[in-house]
Amino acid sequence: MTSLRRAAAALLCVSTGALAVEVGDPAPAVAGAPGGQVLYVDFWASWCVPCRLSMPALDALYRKHGAAGFSVVGVNKDVSEDDARRFLQRVPVTFRWVPDRDDSLAKAFGVKAMPSGYLVDRKGIVRKVHRGFTAGTAAALETEIASLLGEGK
Repeated sequence: MTSLRRAAAALLCVSTGALAVEVGDPAPAVAGAPGGQVLYVDFWASWCVPCRLSMPALDALYRKHGAAGFSVVGVNKDVSEDDARRFLQRVPVTFRWVPDRDDSLAKAFGVKAMPSGYLVDRKGIVRKVHRGFTAGTAAALETEIASLLGEGK
């Protein structure tokens, strides 16, 4: 992002009271997220078209790397939890998900797009932010996760 666009985005965040979490920032706490693991916090919703691609891809990464210390927490942005459950019947996942009924997590992270994902290292620092999701995002995540899991070994 150019410095001018970044400054404009920061100004918009300040005016709305939400600063976006970026690379190098400590990740806001997510209830139930395991400590000491590489974590991907994924904001999703049933109405989000790219989420139909991201959810199975994230689940595959979780199943592949979970035993090595990688975890995913999906944060659902639907107004109705029933909508989320219907979506998950069509697109099932094995990772944990939590509703964000009051938008507190979305505000804490400064979510600006759906889906938005935050890759967090074992020390709780955001190492990568993904806004949107494509097949290329899945490939990049595979490399990023493997790198973070290898740190400190």
